[in-house]
Amino acid sequence: MSYEGILEQSSAGLRQLLKAGEEVIGYIYPHTPLELILAHGLTPSLLRGLPGVSGGFEESLQTFACSYVRNLYSQRTNDQMPSIAGLIFPSNTCDSLHNLSDVWRFRFPDDVVFRLTYPATRHVKDGSIVRYLAKELQLLSDGIEESLDRPFLSENYQRAVSLVGQFREDAQYLYSARVAEPAVLSYTELCRLMRAFLTTPLPAVGLELHNTTSLVHNRIKKMALSSVVTSILKAFKTGHFSQIKKLKSSHRPRIAVAGGMVEPQAIANIITGVRGFIDSILILDLLSFGFKTAFTPPLDVEGDPFEEMAKSILSAPGEPTQEGLGHRMSYLEGLLGPLEVDGLMVFEQSFCDPDEFEAPSIERAASRQGVRTVRIPIDPELSDRSRIEVRIQSFLESFGKT
Repeated sequence: MSYEGILEQSSAGLRQLLKAGEEVIGYIYPHTPLELILAHGLTPSLLRGLPGVSGGFEESLQTFACSYVRNLYSQRTNDQMPSIAGLIFPSNTCDSLHNLSDVWRFRFPDDVVFRLTYPATRHVKDGSIVRYLAKELQLLSDGIEESLDRPFLSENYQRAVSLVGQFREDAQYLYSARVAEPAVLSYTELCRLMRAFLTTPLPAVGLELHNTTSLVHNRIKKMALSSVVTSILKAFKTGHFSQIKKLKSSHRPRIAVAGGMVEPQAIANIITGVRGFIDSILILDLLSFGFKTAFTPPLDVEGDPFEEMAKSILSAPGEPTQEGLGHRMSYLEGLLGPLEVDGLMVFEQSFCDPDEFEAPSIERAASRQGVRTVRIPIDPELSDRSRIEVRIQSFLESFGKT
């Protein structure tokens, strides 16, 4: 399915949900607690930057606003955003997103805007960080109940933990299986399944992902790769890659994608459109709305809901917007060799300070492992697609395989 087809399919699912009278809370940061929103009887839906959105109203934004922020704001000013009950903005992540919520409240005073403040660090071991974020989550929950008259219900929360937990378990397996044998599932299809759930996290959508996982599991079993996939899955969760079993895939080169809050679907669409590209050479993405969302740890339904959600968020793979660069680079460097990565494409959201500060460190980490890299600026509108495709093609040709 084309990128445009994926966009239309996910948008159609959201429109159908809204038409049925369901209330939707939009969110724009990958580590928003879906379980909390579902516990209030609301549907969380990831609002993304979209191609085809014409810019406008830039005079309302600060000069440092990135292309992602400008795209989201233009969607709202151009009435291209779905009719949602509220929108959750992150705070203490990056200046652009933090200030967008202030501008949004001023420009659209009738919109219900929530803000979730994340801690600046994640590595204090005395439990204070968990307690801080748990309190912020409690405040968000109280704000949702007060503004929308939707209380936090324990039965809803338990169902949400099961639904989101199964989604993550399935997505983690698919990511691991593609590293072992990329041909077992196309990257475009993985992106479609991920996008569908994050847009409308419903049991029926989760079931499609689960059924695909079952099919892939059977294929992996027939290929005698089950133990290899298990070792990769364990390595992703623990960050220890030395015990990965020998890979058997013959597809070369083996390319991975790194970056922040860029769209996996857009990357898949661009890469697969490059002349001579074969889907099976793209083995992994490390993107916010892809790998990092999939490998968010599950919640313990028996624990305090807000503390459990805080622990999960704080244990998820880190973002360029967060403290912990050394940890992220150590994780990246540790996986490149055992996963036999030949090349790394670093996609940077245009004018995104966190992405652009992180990219040189990614290049150095890859260089230490003998992995070639290419940096590719990108915006949600794909305004310079031809240039991007040329850079990707040149990069792939450097391996002598196109």
